[in-house]
Amino acid sequence: MTTAKTSNEHFDMDDFDSLLDGLTAEELDKINDFVDPENSYLPAGDRCKPQTNKAATGPYNRNQLLEFLTEQGKNEKDWDEQKPYVAGEKRGKVWEPAAVVTPTTEEDDFLAPTEWDDVLTNASETEIVELAAILGFTGLINQVQYHAAVMDKASSVNSGGWNAAAKAEPLRIVPPEPDNTTNVEDCIKKASANDKELIRININNIRDVKVDVLKDLLNALKENTYVEVLEMVNVGMTDSVGRSLVELIEANTTLKTVNAESNRLTGPVITEIVRSTLKNQTIIELRLSNQVKSFCLFIYLSILRRENNIRFELVGMFKK
Repeated sequence: MTTAKTSNEHFDMDDFDSLLDGLTAEELDKINDFVDPENSYLPAGDRCKPQTNKAATGPYNRNQLLEFLTEQGKNEKDWDEQKPYVAGEKRGKVWEPAAVVTPTTEEDDFLAPTEWDDVLTNASETEIVELAAILGFTGLINQVQYHAAVMDKASSVNSGGWNAAAKAEPLRIVPPEPDNTTNVEDCIKKASANDKELIRININNIRDVKVDVLKDLLNALKENTYVEVLEMVNVGMTDSVGRSLVELIEANTTLKTVNAESNRLTGPVITEIVRSTLKNQTIIELRLSNQVKSFCLFIYLSILRRENNIRFELVGMFKK
């Protein structure tokens, strides 16, 4: 099936005007019926065709028009109703609320009396407050009562009852933690002697340890077969000591946990420490977070890309 295409390239407006001149008034009205009233190109007065052909009755008078409409509304007959209106009579279906069935104790086991009913009925306000704290109803009690119930401090739970308000407690001074009294030189001697009672070495927060002493401690642990935990947090460990730690991890097969957080290790040395664990794969926990030099993303990706067979847990290693 073929369709013919029409073109208006050679259309002459004179022919269109002559065509319109040959139409009668009735034919022009029919054409106007096909005009889209939403056509925005037409003037506002031409978008709606006239609704009546009646002659004007006179000038506009608002009061006279209102009086005419009121009089016409009174004289017109109302529509016939299917059922005449009767005052006081309800037409249609009358709404009635649904009947509420109250279950009895015989029908509902949940409402059956139990041994706890007497306990709750005879319980004091203090006991109810403590029970609310244990159940976690924090909106019914204050923070002091909740903490007292959780910490099993029944003496302070009854402070205020249901109307208790949270009050500031006196500041409790907590004594500072004692300094680390571990003797590093003694640890070096016991590690060199392979003392079987030396299982854990903790020299955390000892700031005055020299670099050579730290290296001697790490070198003494190379042949040790009893030490499983080595903690060296915040001891000022530099990259030179970190490389000694690399040699220790590669040589020792007994160490399980190494904690060297809060030191001065850089990214390349951290990478060497992680790679050293691949030789024996006996380290279970390795902590290297919070170094002075931030651990850059490039070093992190290089570890994942080259050493993707790491199986132990890097605990908090990539935190700043």
